[in-house]
Amino acid sequence: MKMLKALSIAITLLLLMSQAASAQAPQWKNADYDAVRDFSIQSNPNGVWSYGWESTLGGPLTLYPWGGTCNGSPGMSWWATPGCPGPLIGHNDGDKTLCYFTWCVPITNLLLHPGPSGELTVLRWTAPSQGRFLMAVNFVGLDYQYPTTTYVHVLLNSKRSFLKAPITSYQWPLSFAPISLQLCPGDTVDFIVDWGKDGDYTGDSTGAEVKIWKLAQH
Repeated sequence: MKMLKALSIAITLLLLMSQAASAQAPQWKNADYDAVRDFSIQSNPNGVWSYGWESTLGGPLTLYPWGGTCNGSPGMSWWATPGCPGPLIGHNDGDKTLCYFTWCVPITNLLLHPGPSGELTVLRWTAPSQGRFLMAVNFVGLDYQYPTTTYVHVLLNSKRSFLKAPITSYQWPLSFAPISLQLCPGDTVDFIVDWGKDGDYTGDSTGAEVKIWKLAQH
């Protein structure tokens, strides 16, 4: 009975936390900054968003020099190194889920993939102004054959870690309650995917959904 009571209390607390997090997010679909909606291959950086890679977690960011389409995946656009060997960041340009090789990308996620030598792929958001921001992020494995085996990270200014978690499944989202941050202009938040504990980048396509709101000052 004590175990059942404790379990009931724990479930109630989780539900209350989830409801509180949902209440904080102003109009979930109408974020001020949306990594999928704002994606563009016209420039890098692209406004507040940058697309690149790091050789070590929190190390210097190298911007992807090439934006375009890769052979074998029509309907997708990419930031990558020439030839798209990985690491890379991809976007579904259509209106339905696209599947190629062993991975599927829904329209709600970017595809982040590490590199063959352990390069970490990085989606960076840079605060455009001072203020309090609300940030929500979901990660999900996109490879249905292997499946995906990566670690995902969220870092503030390449130092402070908000998240490190494994992705070891296909289409089983890892979702986190919105995080409230007081930021200065130029502060960065990195959403990072590495190749996981197996040390192999094969099958490591990982989806990322990132939405950010600027909160009104009172």
